[in-house]
Amino acid sequence: MARTCPKCHAENTDTSKFCGNCATALGAAGRPKPGLTKTLKRPVADLVPGFVIGKEYEILEKLGRGGMGEVYRALDRHLDRQVAIKVLPEEFGADPERLARFRREAKLLAALNHPNIEAVHELEESGERKYLILEMVEGETLQARLDRGALAIDEALETCRQVAAGLEAAHEKGIVHRDLKPGNIMITADGQAKILDFGLAKAEGSETTGFDIANSPTITAQMTEPGIILGTAAYMSPEQARGRAVDKRADIWAWGCVLYECLTGRRAFQGETVSDTLAQILKGEPHWTALPAATPACIRSLLARCLKKDRKERLRDIGDARLEIEEALSRSDEAVPVSRKLSPLMMASIAGGVLIAGILIDRLLIRRPPTPPPAQVVTSTIKVEPGLWLDGRRQAAETERPSRKAMTISGDGSFIVYSAIEENPGPQAKPRLFLRRLVRSEAKPIPGTEGGIHPFLAPDDRWVGFWADGLLKKIPVDGGVATTLCECPSIFGASWGPGNVIVYSPDPFSGLSIISAAGGKPEIITVPDPKLEESSHRLPFWLPDGKAFLFSVMKNPWDERPALALYRTDTHEQRILIADAADARFVLSGHLLFLRQGTLMAVRFDPGRREVIGQPVALKEDVQQAFSTHGTYHTTAGQFAVSRTGSLIYAAGGIVPDRRNSLVWVDRMGVEEAVPSPPLPYLGPRLSPDGRKIAYLVWGRKAWIGTNSLESGTNGPLPGEGLPSFPIWTPDGRSLLFGWIKAGVQSVYRQLSDGSSLMERLTTSGNQQDVSSCLPDGKSVAIVEVTKDTGADVRILDIPSGSVTPFLDSKFNERYPEFSPDGRWLAYASDESGRNEIYVRPFPGPGMKYAISTEGGREPLWSRDSRLFYRWQGQIWEVDVRTDGAFSASRPRLLFDKPGYMATGEPIRSYDLSFDGKKFLMVKLEQRKPSPVTELVLVQNWFEELKRLVPAK
Repeated sequence: MARTCPKCHAENTDTSKFCGNCATALGAAGRPKPGLTKTLKRPVADLVPGFVIGKEYEILEKLGRGGMGEVYRALDRHLDRQVAIKVLPEEFGADPERLARFRREAKLLAALNHPNIEAVHELEESGERKYLILEMVEGETLQARLDRGALAIDEALETCRQVAAGLEAAHEKGIVHRDLKPGNIMITADGQAKILDFGLAKAEGSETTGFDIANSPTITAQMTEPGIILGTAAYMSPEQARGRAVDKRADIWAWGCVLYECLTGRRAFQGETVSDTLAQILKGEPHWTALPAATPACIRSLLARCLKKDRKERLRDIGDARLEIEEALSRSDEAVPVSRKLSPLMMASIAGGVLIAGILIDRLLIRRPPTPPPAQVVTSTIKVEPGLWLDGRRQAAETERPSRKAMTISGDGSFIVYSAIEENPGPQAKPRLFLRRLVRSEAKPIPGTEGGIHPFLAPDDRWVGFWADGLLKKIPVDGGVATTLCECPSIFGASWGPGNVIVYSPDPFSGLSIISAAGGKPEIITVPDPKLEESSHRLPFWLPDGKAFLFSVMKNPWDERPALALYRTDTHEQRILIADAADARFVLSGHLLFLRQGTLMAVRFDPGRREVIGQPVALKEDVQQAFSTHGTYHTTAGQFAVSRTGSLIYAAGGIVPDRRNSLVWVDRMGVEEAVPSPPLPYLGPRLSPDGRKIAYLVWGRKAWIGTNSLESGTNGPLPGEGLPSFPIWTPDGRSLLFGWIKAGVQSVYRQLSDGSSLMERLTTSGNQQDVSSCLPDGKSVAIVEVTKDTGADVRILDIPSGSVTPFLDSKFNERYPEFSPDGRWLAYASDESGRNEIYVRPFPGPGMKYAISTEGGREPLWSRDSRLFYRWQGQIWEVDVRTDGAFSASRPRLLFDKPGYMATGEPIRSYDLSFDGKKFLMVKLEQRKPSPVTELVLVQNWFEELKRLVPAK
């Protein structure tokens, strides 16, 4: 009884388990087996494991797709061996021209019998389907091997010698492959190279493409349609790119491209798109200087002849290439014995004759290899993976730019590693590292790097270091198990040196530490000197000898003119090299590169004497650099990297301009009203006790404290040299208290609000101190002091005596202290629960603490009638509090949820309450369109441009 296939309606025998036409599983009475309809639903071209072709080839699994069809692994039941089966797609079977091409391929392949060519066993036909039974070649494609980097010279030559031998056998039978590339070359476990997929081969001279390049689509699976270029773009010969007739010299060109890639780890002709690649093939030249220095001269000459654009000038026979390689390989093992019986005079005569003969032969007979043409500077764009942004701890919500280094490039320029995060990330989103080999069109995430930022490579490019979740880590470039090197609170630069040591900056207020790349205990190696107005050392970079490194010196966290310094590990000498320079790198062209306000600069440098030569020269403007008005995001880190071979990669964007925020009133319903004031990068506005003036901090390229009269609208800056912090009013409204950084130390100062007096220093601690709230008598003030041991703590400053005593001093961070109107209670925020929440304690104590918020809270603020407000993200919450007698507080009530206002001036609040308690004084953020980094600029052979702009001599 015949069984009808429910999918294609073909007739099958009553014993068939699968349809012979479309491979659909069959059940009883011509119906699919119960439960299999859904799981076996697939394109007609796919075969199901277990399906038998003819009587002996049982499908095991699908392997992939070749140029002319699907490829499967199958079992030859008759000979008990595994084979590869190529299936002509169903739509091809309906096209007589394509079907004829497929049959021709079978005949051509059957004519080949060579150890370096995948063997064809037979052509099988079953109904409407056509199958090519091929040798099953196990191993790794050459492309997969090249994804890990260039081959050693001997390995590259031997691999390509075998490929040349296979092509030679094919060419002798008049067969041209036309799609030779690393993906079509398999390397077996014993090192044998086999050429796969002659699916695009044709008898030499039997057809032309008839192709118009102006109408070329992207080369994909449609490339075998009539009129489309055959082959893969990066390995196509110029005549293929122009749609002209193809002969064996197209294979010689492709073979030359493969040999070049094996030696260098990079493609000979590479563009971001197919059109760019074809343009490089037609007009560009390979980067000849990328060839290893030990490459034999004969191989350099051979490559130049294989890659001649005019095929009339190209090497004419691949067999000649095989012979050249065999000769080059044999030379490395040759030794010329000299008889010990020869007299010194005779030996000298022979040597002289050999020398003269060599000179004559060299001049008269040997054709010297052509001098490689000067490398051309090639600029292209690399897209970050779709749906991702470049990340390095995002600088601020309004810019979404990295504040730490987010990219690095391998020494040979063959791959980059970058940190990225999903677009519009939520609070739980984490960045991770991605590996992009430049011969590939896509990046792959590196397993084990979740949360990772600031990638930096080992000198051998086999490991990548990074920072994640408070730890400094390393991991193999291709992924694996990450190794934790040490705890690291944050990251402000790291560099892996030749001695297998890493120098890094762990926080924004310290020097540099050094640790073995094998792990261990870090050692502090530099300490900022307050006498020299140094607040931090960051962004280190090792020099090639491993005995010195460069680093940036910051005078304060917002220093716009950091200095570039050098530290010697042998003498412990530290000195400034260049003023107004940050994030420097030394490159082998003999230059120091650094950033100055978003401009990439270069200056000559003698690495032996470790001295700068001449004056810096501007190279490229608009290179992204983390200059910002937002605290620790002002790292001065640059988004650029340079390989040893002269490839530059960078992100455009320059520096972030100052915000133009405004002051506004916002009532309890969230309704907004403008405050007459000029647009400035405001922080921490505070109303005077009489409600008639506002004091504020301007935090931009220039930082200063100002006051604004609500009656006249006039503004006035507070005079003084240094860097100010958040101001508050004294209870009498006459003076301001504020933090101020001088000589690298932030202390508490007092000054009359009209600027008519000199600043008076009230504290002498070397730690960062910010003022937050005054007691009603004006004699004591709550301050936040940051120490390395316990973080942010609340202390009480007694102004008359200048003494500072701890009030909240724990391993947690306590911030935003605010006295109640009667001075008997102190509200504050603490992260002791794992996130910031609001608490209240009696002052000066003792007594228990009371939890106010339950879902997160910051920036508490008392009203005159003892109500308590606080903020969380874009929300304002209100709590009714009773302080007469026992303390009590109501459940928090949400007043409004409205983002777009300055959320925090950590560790001091950045909003205030009107005199009548009906509206809030807030900083409205300037609405900026996010500018995330979604693409990088790659400049290959960039040293040519660098040497032209800044000559080494």
